[in-house]
Amino acid sequence: LKRKEKKQETDTSRLESVSKSLPSLIRAQKLQKKAAKVGFDWPDVSGALDKVEEELAEVRAAIGGDGDVEEEIGDLIFAVTNVSRFVKVDSERAAEKTCNKFVRRFADMEQQAKAQGRQLSELTLEEMDALWDEAKKKEHRE
Repeated sequence: LKRKEKKQETDTSRLESVSKSLPSLIRAQKLQKKAAKVGFDWPDVSGALDKVEEELAEVRAAIGGDGDVEEEIGDLIFAVTNVSRFVKVDSERAAEKTCNKFVRRFADMEQQAKAQGRQLSELTLEEMDALWDEAKKKEHRE
């Protein structure tokens, strides 16, 4: 009855009913969930993980000149979002947590550099990577 009221007579129309104004990761999970309801889904997470590896290879190929990099990165993000759906992780929340963690660790790197009397921009990538590793270790100890 709900589908008829919303004039969602086809499976595609059900996908199209997912609001385009949603954050992309939330929209991706909702689209995948609706597709899964009609059987378009992996039997378990291993298929979704294999798809991530396939999409990563396609990103590498596109960066090498064989394909559209933006499209392939989008496919990779969509595939990773599918894995998160399988393991019942909210992909939007996971991404937000990672962004916050990145900022915390970056701030720690900057403080470490300052304690050495240096700016991050003066450091080599290897030196910054070492500071990053130290910031990561601090987080795990806390």
